[in-house]
Order: sequence, then C-alpha cells, then structure tokens
Amino acid sequence: MRTPPPPEAAPDSQPTELHVCHNCSVRLDPRLGGVDLPRRIREAVAARGLGPSTRVFSSGCLGECPLDKVSVLVIPPSGVGSEVKLIDAEKDGEDLADHLAREAERAARP
Repeated sequence: MRTPPPPEAAPDSQPTELHVCHNCSVRLDPRLGGVDLPRRIREAVAARGLGPSTRVFSSGCLGECPLDKVSVLVIPPSGVGSEVKLIDAEKDGEDLADHLAREAERAARP
C-alpha cells in the first residue's frame, strides 16, 4: 500500500533547507546506516509537524569533518543565519528535529 505524499507548504512560504553531508554519512560505521540518514531526518522532522516547511538534501563536503558525527547545513527560510550543525547519526535526526522545533517556536513568538 502506498503512503500518501507529505502535505505541501503554503505556496508563498520558503522552506528550511537541510543539506546533509554525504561524505560524513559514508564515513560512519556501517551499523549506523549513514547513507540512509537523510530519510531518517525527514521522518524525524515530519513527526514534529515540520515536514511541509523543511526540505532535506544530500550534499557534498561542508568543510566540517567530525569524527562519528554528520555535518548538516541548516538554511532558514530567510536565508540569513545559516549554520552547520553536527548531529549524531545514532539519534536518527532526532537531535536536529528538536533544534528545528525550538527554532520554529522561537520564530512564532511575538
């Protein structure tokens, strides 16, 4: 049975972009399933209701090469204040999804 497509963001809104370093992913211990990490990040973000406003991409090297972590470039909708987050692949993107949820709450405050 096919799953329905995720809901789309409002046409006039810009998504938050997450660029997951493919080089970091393939260097991880195979038991961590690094190449599958972008899908797991999408699932973690969607579980917090941020799926329609977030896009996840696999990217080339981001210049940060941490041991046992993965670099993710987070580009907010405004494009201002981009940052590289180092995430733990064992957490399946939950740490990054928590960060995005906190940022969304902060942005929604008056």
